Amino acid sequence: MQIVEWYDELVRLTDSPVVRLDRAVAVGEADGPRAGLAALAVLDDSLPRRAAVEAYLHERDGDLVTAARLYAEAAHKAPNLAERDHLTRQAARLNAGLTPRRRG
Repeated sequence: MQIVEWYDELVRLTDSPVVRLDRAVAVGEADGPRAGLAALAVLDDSLPRRAAVEAYLHERDGDLVTAARLYAEAAHKAPNLAERDHLTRQAARLNAGLTPRRRG
């Protein structure tokens, strides 16, 4: 809870979209992923790394289908190869768990 209060103070001082994005993650950690998603909902969809944060919060909330889709979307928007690869692996990890196993 203290960290969210610090982010609230940073928002008051800077009103930076990046600080608001980080605050949404902190809210998700302190108050649960749905609260984090609510904090995220007011932010611009074009904000860098927003899709990755949304994917993370959906994953924490148990919505793995949406999280996998958002991780893949975030990978396409990633500004560098390392981040793209990480997000692609996150999407693949979730998709592997969603794919029904064939019985043989």
